[in-house]
Amino acid sequence: GTGTVLLTGGTGTLGRLLARHLVTTHGVRHLLLTSRRGPEAPGAAELTAELTALGAHVTVAACDMTDRRAVTDLLADHRLSAVVHTAGVLDDATV
Repeated sequence: GTGTVLLTGGTGTLGRLLARHLVTTHGVRHLLLTSRRGPEAPGAAELTAELTALGAHVTVAACDMTDRRAVTDLLADHRLSAVVHTAGVLDDATV
């Protein structure tokens, strides 16, 4: 499709792996990567540069996906073809 794929948690470990996979394997050309820190997340600039070099148009945005108004504003300029939720916190511990 020609729409944008939204990846929540897109700058996290799982989001990065999936973004690369979508671009290299599935030919996705438009990605919207969201996270709490957005472009300020560690490695976000490098990921954007890498995906851009692979032919993708990448937007990285800070957005609280639980804030309906923030999400509405974010999506105003994007026609989505898919949404993938990769955000999450894992808190493993050994007892």
